[in-house]
Amino acid sequence: MKEKVLILGAGYAGSVVANKLAREFRQKIAKDELEITVLDKSDTSINQGGFTFLPFGLYTPEDIIRKRSKLISPRVNSIFGEDGEVTAIDIKSKEVGVKSGKKYNYDYLVIAMGARPIKDAVPGLADDLHTFYTSIEEAMEVGKKINSIEKGDIVISVAAMPIPCPGAPVKFTFMLDSYLRNVRKNREQFNIKLLWPMEPIGPPEFNKLVSGLLKEKDIEVKRSFPLGEVNASTKELSSKEGEKVKYDLLIAVPPHKPQQVLSDSGLTDEKGWVPCDKNTLQYRGPAGNHDNVYVLGDNGPADVLKTGIGAHYQSLVVSQNLINEIYGNGTKVPYEGETGCPIIVETETPTSSGQAYIATWNYGTMPAPFKPTKMGWYVYRMYYYLHWDMSVKGLF
Repeated sequence: MKEKVLILGAGYAGSVVANKLAREFRQKIAKDELEITVLDKSDTSINQGGFTFLPFGLYTPEDIIRKRSKLISPRVNSIFGEDGEVTAIDIKSKEVGVKSGKKYNYDYLVIAMGARPIKDAVPGLADDLHTFYTSIEEAMEVGKKINSIEKGDIVISVAAMPIPCPGAPVKFTFMLDSYLRNVRKNREQFNIKLLWPMEPIGPPEFNKLVSGLLKEKDIEVKRSFPLGEVNASTKELSSKEGEKVKYDLLIAVPPHKPQQVLSDSGLTDEKGWVPCDKNTLQYRGPAGNHDNVYVLGDNGPADVLKTGIGAHYQSLVVSQNLINEIYGNGTKVPYEGETGCPIIVETETPTSSGQAYIATWNYGTMPAPFKPTKMGWYVYRMYYYLHWDMSVKGLF
């Protein structure tokens, strides 16, 4: 009988799994022994990591957009629109429903639907929300706001954790400082404040480096400041504990959660995320234990870091374990928490050299001391072009 692999979400992780399986099983697919299907409501792939660069003109929207139908192997059934918009998931009956009313069954299910911003989760936030986290349009609007303000307090607030790419707000803060200092040349007219919802900013060495640079660049940081409320009329925000901060321009990262259909289908835990075994990435949650259901990417457990690098390694592990299961050899490859976070501390301008580094670690090994470099800046910039033809296609 023909085996079926169903992948929910055609983002980075889902596309990598689809492409690796299609390449490995091209003969089985040709013989109609295996079917790989990807469901998503949109055929547009956006490299969200590029959102950080858009406000400063370092990439254009065209640089970070591609058609998913051109990125995913033609051996895969890529279904978009109402036939691909998931509305119900029943992992006990192995059935997924979509907006058009169609139903898909499967032998193996991959849940990679990403996370979504919850803009109204903080009272008042939606009334004065400027963010580079949610869309190309909003990231470009942040750039306009930065270029139009002449002086005052610019506050970057991370409302709550976890969020996708938790290092991005720090990276944005340093890029803002560099932009005002070296491009607009009016940095002295601004107070930049970073409000962070936790005490540490990343692992120990990451936190140590960032803390020193924030002080060096005269950027004020308030830690353990989960966002509680925003008052747009008085330009004031407060933490959940009541501490208040004034602002002239607020750039915020709203809280995030998985797609609503996952909670509606009874798959999420008490924190609102999709639980799984941290090493096998197999579903372990309120709907039972299901070895044929894999969870990866930003919709995964709250305690599995949500980064693009993490999603990359998770997709490699899930792909290989699906390959092993379909071949029936019984071999299991563990996900050992491989992840990482690129950090930019200076951008390339006529008067400054770009400085960046990609710190990596796993469950058992934290990053060693590191220093951002000019070469790191070029490698990181170059990666955004390699992303489409190497990473998404699962070639490394």
